[in-house]
Amino acid sequence: MIPPKTRTASFSISRIRNARAPISNQPNIIWIMCDQMRFDAAGFAGNEIIKTPVLDKLAEQGVVFENAYCASPVCSPARASWLTGLYPHAHMQLRNYGPVRGTAWGSHLPSYHTTIGDVLKREGYRCGMVGPWHLGNDHKPQHGFDDYWQAYRYLGKQYTDPLEAYFREEGVEDLYRKRGAFTQHGNTLGFRVLDDPRQQRTTWTVDHTLRFLDQTDGEPFFAFVSIKDPHPKMLVPQDLLELYPADRMPIPATLRDNLEEKPDYHKTGKFRIPESVTDLQVQEFTAYYYALVTHIDSEIGRIVSALETEGLLEDTILVFMSDHGELLGDHGYTEKCFMYESSVRVPCLLHWPGGLPPQRVRAPLGGVDLMPTLTELSGSSVPTDIDGQSVAKHLRAGEEPVSRPVFAEIASQETIYRGSNEPEHFASHVMMLDGSWKYVRNRADLDELYDLASDPEELRNLASLAQQTDRVISMRASIARMVGRTGPGPYAWCLRT
Repeated sequence: MIPPKTRTASFSISRIRNARAPISNQPNIIWIMCDQMRFDAAGFAGNEIIKTPVLDKLAEQGVVFENAYCASPVCSPARASWLTGLYPHAHMQLRNYGPVRGTAWGSHLPSYHTTIGDVLKREGYRCGMVGPWHLGNDHKPQHGFDDYWQAYRYLGKQYTDPLEAYFREEGVEDLYRKRGAFTQHGNTLGFRVLDDPRQQRTTWTVDHTLRFLDQTDGEPFFAFVSIKDPHPKMLVPQDLLELYPADRMPIPATLRDNLEEKPDYHKTGKFRIPESVTDLQVQEFTAYYYALVTHIDSEIGRIVSALETEGLLEDTILVFMSDHGELLGDHGYTEKCFMYESSVRVPCLLHWPGGLPPQRVRAPLGGVDLMPTLTELSGSSVPTDIDGQSVAKHLRAGEEPVSRPVFAEIASQETIYRGSNEPEHFASHVMMLDGSWKYVRNRADLDELYDLASDPEELRNLASLAQQTDRVISMRASIARMVGRTGPGPYAWCLRT
């Protein structure tokens, strides 16, 4: 169900009827990026419990990347990679941005890097951004998105947060900022039922997306729609929660993983689920997570309906994906920051009836590949000095792209969660996935090697086995070549193979 329309949603989008139909090589683009959504948290991904009818229909008619991976399993570095086509060692956003950190080294996206917004703005697109930017100077329109800028969060105390201002104007409580408003079991994901549909941030984000579309008049448009959900705190409509009885939710097979033969940092992460948390409590926060994904699905339905009403769906590339994943109890953790599949793998689909035939793509899509792919599909020139590679030609032809290794990088949890500013902590872990083999090189801990074909749950670390020595050496060499291509920056330690 779609929640009742709020006052900010009462506008129409009739103005875009007057916008010219995009020429064949310059489609409209709406890029929806969720925050912390699991790769398998959708019906089109094979989940038989969760209800995502809008996304399932888009997937049936579009391109589904069954093996999409972020370039870093934490928000700001991942987002910077998706938007620039560069790995973190090249774009240098190595940990999450916050106003207190400002332009400190490793804590923001340097302004000289080119994002897809910069490219499309130069090509004549009207560009708008709604939701968390999370890459630095979030109060200020940037990187081509100066036609419409409605960023909330990470703005600093001296700037007005438009979402908080909206709550005040509507006279509703800002539950996201209220201490003690959410239930948590130990330090797991916080959740609650909302009191009023106007209190939900995804609803507000979609309202402003429609406002941006309403202002489009004569130019092709690019909307970057940054949806903070299902990242906690999770605020869920009651009617959707009722679809997911807690005792019917799945219990992760690796919930009680003892982490034997794993690196020490796996045992000391911030969001390790306390032993006192019961299986039913894990099922409870899973129910809220699933209900929130269903809410996202219904809100995306509003965007799809608007495009259908105005006859623009055929000529609009609608992208849906997540910046990174969510462990949701896997290996005894919630949140992200590990290189396990549910943390680093993401849902990703493209829907463009006028330009792409439906297909399921099995070849891995790296967290640097979507930017050049969308750039090429828009008819624009793809930057040559990036890490990512476009698969646009394969998608247009309905062909499987060539399978290539994908990589991910991340700082230590000392830097991400505990505020360390030691340079060596900013570049601590590198993952390489090649076929079914996943190798994680850890700067100050045991390395990891998993065979996803025989061990999909990543329980058996094979890195220390003598029979895997050659494989480890070869994958280390591949990582060295990757970081050396556009860096290596702070990952120079990877050059020592």
